[in-house]
Amino acid sequence: MRRLLLLRHAEAVPHVLTEKGDRARALTPKGQEQAASIGRQLSTLDLPSPIRILCSPAIRTRQTAQGVLAASDTDASLEIEDSLYSATADDLYGLIHATPETVGTLLIVGHNPTIGDFACDLLGLALQSARFSTLYRSYPLAGLTVLGVPGQWLDVRPSTIQPITLLQS
Repeated sequence: MRRLLLLRHAEAVPHVLTEKGDRARALTPKGQEQAASIGRQLSTLDLPSPIRILCSPAIRTRQTAQGVLAASDTDASLEIEDSLYSATADDLYGLIHATPETVGTLLIVGHNPTIGDFACDLLGLALQSARFSTLYRSYPLAGLTVLGVPGQWLDVRPSTIQPITLLQS
């Protein structure tokens, strides 16, 4: 069974008006540890290969993805996907549905509210379980939702996924 992983970036420095803008916000030291923690937890999962990572171009998402990879010792291809910076749920479905069937695990590293809303949409009734109920209130920084995809990537929608777990740093 394939795996779909949805990861919100780790803690970043506060947003201030600068010449470089929001995309240049870096992770705090706490955020770097959060990314490493998620990476260590990720390494305990039996994820099908190959692993593809789609990451927003923002500095904080790239640093999160790199921290996760470094701590998990996972062999994965990391691709920067510009549309993830201001993605909608439809954009995420489009990226997932366009994933080659040879990919065993797809990890999307993005931003709230999109990542949280999308995870909640896919989880549906599973949000009532103790494991996922916290997501209904807010999606945590460095929160990683792990979902099973029994069919093809093109078939991903709320009625076809299997909730597996939520990892938090």
